[in-house]
Amino acid sequence: MEQYNRVEIQGLVGSVRVTNFTDSTLANISVATNYLYKMRENQASVETTWFTVLARVGKAIEKADSVAKGNAVRVFGRMRTRTYTDSEGIERMTYDVVANKVEKIED
Repeated sequence: MEQYNRVEIQGLVGSVRVTNFTDSTLANISVATNYLYKMRENQASVETTWFTVLARVGKAIEKADSVAKGNAVRVFGRMRTRTYTDSEGIERMTYDVVANKVEKIED
């Protein structure tokens, strides 16, 4: 049986934070996607979901400055869970998209 952990999202960049390590550079990109749907009585509604995208600069994304706040992007990758302890000492779990490729969508 084949198993898949594949994600593709397309949305707008909210912020980009770049971290330099000794052997690589990592871009932490927040991406917002909108899901449009109609409620009862044909009232339109929008559901926005924010994703944390982790992309290695030079591999998944060509240059860190190639995407900026407000840019439209398409992200291909996989989901990863991680746990952390917040400032109040509570253990929390979050989901990240580990990007294989981040493409800027030109208008």
